[in-house]
Amino acid sequence: MSDAPGTSIAGAPVRREAAGAGLHAGLHTVERSADFLSEIVGEESRTGERMPAGPILKLMCNCAHAVAWRHSGRRPMLLGLDRLDLTRTVTHMGLVRFDGRLIEVGKSSMVIEVRCFTRRPTEQEYTPAHVGYIMMVAVDEHRKPVRDIPRLSYDSPQGREAKALAAHRKAQLEERRHALAWIESSEALNACDVREPDPIPRLYCLRPSETIVRVKSQIPAVGSPDGRVKGGDLMMMLDRVATYAARQFTRSNHVVTISVNDVLFRRPLYESDHIEMVARVSYVRTHSLEVSIDLVVHTLDGESYPLNPVEFFLLNYHRTGQKRPINVGLELDGAEAEDVRRYLKARTRFNFWKSHPESHLSLSHD
Repeated sequence: MSDAPGTSIAGAPVRREAAGAGLHAGLHTVERSADFLSEIVGEESRTGERMPAGPILKLMCNCAHAVAWRHSGRRPMLLGLDRLDLTRTVTHMGLVRFDGRLIEVGKSSMVIEVRCFTRRPTEQEYTPAHVGYIMMVAVDEHRKPVRDIPRLSYDSPQGREAKALAAHRKAQLEERRHALAWIESSEALNACDVREPDPIPRLYCLRPSETIVRVKSQIPAVGSPDGRVKGGDLMMMLDRVATYAARQFTRSNHVVTISVNDVLFRRPLYESDHIEMVARVSYVRTHSLEVSIDLVVHTLDGESYPLNPVEFFLLNYHRTGQKRPINVGLELDGAEAEDVRRYLKARTRFNFWKSHPESHLSLSHD
């Protein structure tokens, strides 16, 4: 893995054109907009300890942001991201590299593949860690989608690989949607029909409504002249809320996000907005659990609107790094109908993940 700036994912030179050159030229190659970020992450006082997922999610979004801006010439905003598995450990004071490239371009949207590599000070080579697909949309000064961004040419070595990746991504998205479609169409779900047997004995159980954590906050739009909140900052805050909810449930300080479900944001957020986040535990395994977060945005003019929920899957572990059983269970008897539906969706997602080992890099966390 090369450290030299100006190299692409495959190690081939990337042509660095002057800012603004060739904007709206009609057709750009994958190599033209490929970019990378590299950073030593975490805190010196915690060297060697496991990093939380939030800063990694932020850096992955920042990398995608840079690629989208290079391609479109416009300031992009986060539209969403595909399910992302973060099961490889990233440690404090480790060197992390993010390689980003476009794999698909729509009328105003762009899909960027971001590959994450890690290297500890004692290691000579990078180790592949995470792969994510992040969707960005180019917007103008009036906050409207730009419809005249350049198309993507697949007529290059990386272009042909990107085309195959785009087709594979679409197939995986469709599989995941199909796996959950029947749950949405089910009018009534009975707790006794959807609950699976507890894999281990629990000390006690809580209803999902008893696990709720409610946070209402603003996110500073650091470095954004129009006041828009960066997607990476939003994902980092959501990870913090999910982690707190999981720690409260497990009564453990050692909980970390290991995957994020498909996320789709349909509207930009601004630093003047108040974001209300309601997190609850929706599913519990032996060592891991899912936290679902409902989001409502409150604007200064009094408007309120919901965003799509975001689901985090987290691992409970011992301070030595080993997986640690969760001794608290989830009680569905007497739970609200929507909580039963959340449970079934989470259970279905987990079983889909288990049956598709090719979609992630590591062994199961349960």
